[in-house]
Amino acid sequence: MEELEIRRPIWIALSELYLDTEPDWARVAGICARSPFAIPELRRILFDEVHPVVHRNLWSTAGVWDGFDQDWLITSILARNRPPVFRLPWPEERRYPWHELKPHLVSARQRSAQAP
Repeated sequence: MEELEIRRPIWIALSELYLDTEPDWARVAGICARSPFAIPELRRILFDEVHPVVHRNLWSTAGVWDGFDQDWLITSILARNRPPVFRLPWPEERRYPWHELKPHLVSARQRSAQAP
């Protein structure tokens, strides 16, 4: 499977964490858990690929609440394809939305490992 085909559903799911609504943490975690990426790589995808494109929505007074346009999201992430220039000084484990998503992700991975 092509890399873009693997990343696309993850980018879309992770972008939902930046909508002006309460995320469905379990659903987003399930999509990420089914991916071939390890948890540290999923964290990197969140902060280096998705976050830079959509994080301003959390601060907007009239933010997107029903989902980012998928074509815009994918095009914006691909256009930004460069290493991060700036990192916030506090540990990423404590940064929103990772500190909310990670427990759901770990749980989803554990459930899938136990499934027959």
